[in-house]
Amino acid sequence: MAGNTRGRIKEHFEGIHKNIDWIQYHCDKIVILVDGQKPRLSAAVNAFHAQQIILDELAQSLYATI
Repeated sequence: MAGNTRGRIKEHFEGIHKNIDWIQYHCDKIVILVDGQKPRLSAAVNAFHAQQIILDELAQSLYATI
């Protein structure tokens, strides 16, 4: 793989990792907005966040192998 391509791929994985913080921020805001009113939505958002953490770990793992 050409060095330039490798660098671009790594940039995109870095972007994924940086955007994870925004996902967490928005998940937290949703949970605050529905506080106690919609427990199923809160649970769904928390589950979404848990899956996002797994995806972030996968992206970091792939990044490390490039």
